[in-house]
Parts: sequence; structure tokens; C-alpha cells
Amino acid sequence: MVNAPEPYVGDTTRSPVVAFAIGSIACALVSVGILIFYVPHPASLAWASGFSGGSAALLLAAMVSLLRRRPFAWRQFFIVARWVFLLTMVYTGMLEYVIVYDGARGKPLIIMTIVLLLTAIDIPILWAFSVARHERIPG
Repeated sequence: MVNAPEPYVGDTTRSPVVAFAIGSIACALVSVGILIFYVPHPASLAWASGFSGGSAALLLAAMVSLLRRRPFAWRQFFIVARWVFLLTMVYTGMLEYVIVYDGARGKPLIIMTIVLLLTAIDIPILWAFSVARHERIPG
């Protein structure tokens, strides 16, 4: 007797979770790019703050659309997300040290820290979702 595999209920179409997460990372990179463009002079914080806020809004949209997925392989998602989050926190800590050691102070430092934290959350969501969306789970 042959064991039939469980039906595939993975998501092979484009997903709003991926679009929102990539959009959030793009907005974070633009925000940092604006700050870096003005070095060594004071940067325009309005645009950098606006793109950081847009990144946060897109991250929130990605999280909401992720929570609305049914059915979903949450166990696989958290296994992957836990290790990727650990990796991104190591990189975030090193980058934060370099930014502070380089002499960033005040509002630009706050914006850079917020952007680093946003991407430290975005990347694990994107990687873990990309793995878990193709997991075979009972439908």
C-alpha cells in the first residue's frame, strides 16, 4: 500500500506579506541613505523620519497580513525566525556599535537605531515566511 502525501496547501502565488516586508526594508534603506548622503553636514531629518515611519507602517502591515493567513505552518515559521532573528541581532549590535563609535549623536542616531531594529524584525519575517509558506500541512 502506498502512503499518499498530504495535500499541498502551500502558497505559490505572490503574497502581500513578502511585498510589505520588502517595501519596509526598501523604505528603511532610503531613510539611511538620506542620512548618509549629508555626511559630514547635518541631515534633513524630516525625510529620513518619514521613510522610517513608512517602514514601520509597512512592517505592521506585513505582520497583520501574516497573522491572517490560514492554514499556515507556524511551527516551521518560528523555527526559522528564531535563528534568523538571532543572526540579525548580532549584525544589528555590531552596526550599532560602529555607528556610536563613529560619533553619531542625537536624532540621527535615534533614526539609525530605529531603522536597524525595523530591519532586524523584517528580515526574519521575510525568511521564515518564505520557508513556511511552502510547508506541507494538513488542509
